[in-house]
Amino acid sequence: MSLPNVPDINPTITLTREEVYHLLLASVAMEELGLANIMNAEGEKIQKFLSSDEVCLEALVMIGRSVERMMRTVMKSQLLLLCKLEDILWLEEDPNDDENSE
Repeated sequence: MSLPNVPDINPTITLTREEVYHLLLASVAMEELGLANIMNAEGEKIQKFLSSDEVCLEALVMIGRSVERMMRTVMKSQLLLLCKLEDILWLEEDPNDDENSE
């Protein structure tokens, strides 16, 4: 099997440090909105189940486990976003400031 031929593309992107900083912050905010939508959908799932006429304990336990798994996944994503946000804030620090470099 041969390697693919990749064309030599050199796009010119000119962004200032401040623009990059704002784009990174916006990406964190967009991910937070996505996670909020997921949590809202999980709440709606529970509400729909509880509003049905027939609610059995086994099904309720299954729904609870499903929601717990999703919330654990959301929590893990939140931790990764926190690390990303901390890294973004670190980028804003003045690289010439010796006090911040420690």
